[in-house]
Amino acid sequence: MYVVTGATGRTGSAVVDELVRAGHGVRALGRSAHGLAPAAAAGAEPVVAEPTDAQALAAACHGAEGVYVMVQPNYSPDSPDFAAHQHRIVQAMTVALAAAGVRRVVTLSSWGADQEAGTGPVAGLHRLERRTNTLDAAVTHLRAGYFMENLLGQVESIRRDGRVAAPFTPDLPMPFIAAEDVGRAAARHLVGPTPARPGAPEVVELHGERDLSMAEVTAVIGRLADLPGLRYVQQSIERFVAEQRAAGASANVAGLMAEVARSINSGHTAARQPRSAATTTPTTIETFVVHGLLPALRAGSPGQVTR
Repeated sequence: MYVVTGATGRTGSAVVDELVRAGHGVRALGRSAHGLAPAAAAGAEPVVAEPTDAQALAAACHGAEGVYVMVQPNYSPDSPDFAAHQHRIVQAMTVALAAAGVRRVVTLSSWGADQEAGTGPVAGLHRLERRTNTLDAAVTHLRAGYFMENLLGQVESIRRDGRVAAPFTPDLPMPFIAAEDVGRAAARHLVGPTPARPGAPEVVELHGERDLSMAEVTAVIGRLADLPGLRYVQQSIERFVAEQRAAGASANVAGLMAEVARSINSGHTAARQPRSAATTTPTTIETFVVHGLLPALRAGSPGQVTR
């Protein structure tokens, strides 16, 4: 039996689906029975547990062959101290994994997690890596690139202004990846052989199908959406922060989001492993735009984007 935390998110639900299809027993963890209904319908055992409840997490992980660990990397917009929120989850999760005696752990990490600070919320995933490295378990950290699903936040700007607007340098290549591919990779690592052993964690970067700049992504969207005038506009950090604050983000969260942009633009956040067959995943940006972004563009607001 395998435990999947964050089972209601995009990567977690993909882990659940992949494991169930392969015939494995799955215990799916989430914050509400309603959110876990799809996992239950797929054949997983739903378990409602708060991510900061170490006792409940330990009980859920008891007897597991392996655990997929997902600590919220996307923002709670009104959080006054998002790093502290992440820290509480990391603390509870690592205490629970140790108490349950889990011997196989796969974490959702991120490009940039090699850096201790200066990367926004990714610094919380750096701390997750360091804490889980102390477990008596074989640990694999999947450092995923820039999620294609982040583009769903551009729907209103595309519809209203005919532009994609973000604080990233237009021609900077980034490793765009689909969340579903991350989940499938996590499931394979959970059940497959691993070179990781206690005290010697494995780090695997996931680079997506190919590197793309925001200008290139915008051109793909414009072509597939039949919007030949669609353009990419690099926002100033100040404008970006002002828009986030106007949309309801706390000063803390807006500051972390600005830090992400600075870190990526400067190369502080960057892929460190060379691209290979092992780090390349199948979903193309064209596939994501056709099946993910265009339906949202035609339907209206896509809602909250989660990992």
